[in-house]
Amino acid sequence: MEQPPQRERLPSRLDILSNGHKLDVRAHQRTYEGAYTRSAIGCLSFSILIIKLFSKEFLPIGTIYTVYGSLLYFIGVYKASSVDTYYNPDKDMVMFKTSGDSVLLLSVISLVSYVALLVLILRM
Repeated sequence: MEQPPQRERLPSRLDILSNGHKLDVRAHQRTYEGAYTRSAIGCLSFSILIIKLFSKEFLPIGTIYTVYGSLLYFIGVYKASSVDTYYNPDKDMVMFKTSGDSVLLLSVISLVSYVALLVLILRM
């Protein structure tokens, strides 16, 4: 039997980047696709634990953790999807943008969540 001809591997978008830029892209992936996702999974798991193991009085606390974990996950997904705009030469993007806005957003979301948890716990 004759085998079909082997197709060459298509070049990755990372192949056109310098080694320094490849390292930056991988660092962004570890942060946004890794750390944010792991933190979100931890919050969602904790919310399931609270909702399943404790009585109805703890349902608002589990709900706050569910909302917090979901927001954390979606911010990570959004940031991970926007990484290529910093390094894609087709998009003519030469300026580096820091993550200050997303860090500020996460700080505000965390502060609001923790204040809401404190209020709920003190009202019990």
